[in-house]
Amino acid sequence: MTDTPPEVMQRYRAMLLGRSPEERLKMGCSMGATARSLVRASVLAQDPYASPAAVRRALFLRFYGHEFQAVERERILMRLSQAEPRPAGSTKRVPVNWDDLEMALTSNHGEWTCYLDLESGEVRMVSMDRLDDDDDGPSDGEIDAGLYVGRLIHVEPLGSKVEYRWMAEFTGMVRDVRLRDRLEVALDGLGAFRRFKSVLLDFPAERERWFAFRDEWLHGAAREWLGGQGIEPTTAPPASR
Repeated sequence: MTDTPPEVMQRYRAMLLGRSPEERLKMGCSMGATARSLVRASVLAQDPYASPAAVRRALFLRFYGHEFQAVERERILMRLSQAEPRPAGSTKRVPVNWDDLEMALTSNHGEWTCYLDLESGEVRMVSMDRLDDDDDGPSDGEIDAGLYVGRLIHVEPLGSKVEYRWMAEFTGMVRDVRLRDRLEVALDGLGAFRRFKSVLLDFPAERERWFAFRDEWLHGAAREWLGGQGIEPTTAPPASR
């Protein structure tokens, strides 16, 4: 069933056929990679601590599960579950790039999926839109391989609720009654982040104090995340501004 008029379908097909074979192959690969990224992101959104094996099973079921009979499908799922290696130790010493990690923790969940590389300490960022020819992020194969061997760990963003709480806590500590009232009004309703930043533009000293407080809270959130992953950073976080 389709609601697309036949003449539109014919025109679309003609446009595709008008492209070179290389361009059509690139488009197909890009769309496939985008679909895999969306499925992976949806799995991690439901369970931020989903294991690499759980992600592999979800990808298999979404793309290929319907092509197998129940018995064979279960056998493949069992094999995918057994393929996950055990971690070598409980604590991992990693030269964490704190700027990378803090950027990942505050990233937009709908635009990026982020992974911490335990060898380099850097964060690998994967755009949710892989149709851009200039995308220089890791391929799906690299991500799958990194998750499989335990080199990559998914970084779940803190979310807007956490950052909103930081702004509310900061507002409660502002001594200037006039500014505090304006910030409380700014935090009410949609667009709070934009209004909060706009209000602070008129108060340079308090704006710098906000940046310093935010840096400290973000450092703390990053330390807590690393601890939860059993990671001991061998580098120190950057100094607060």
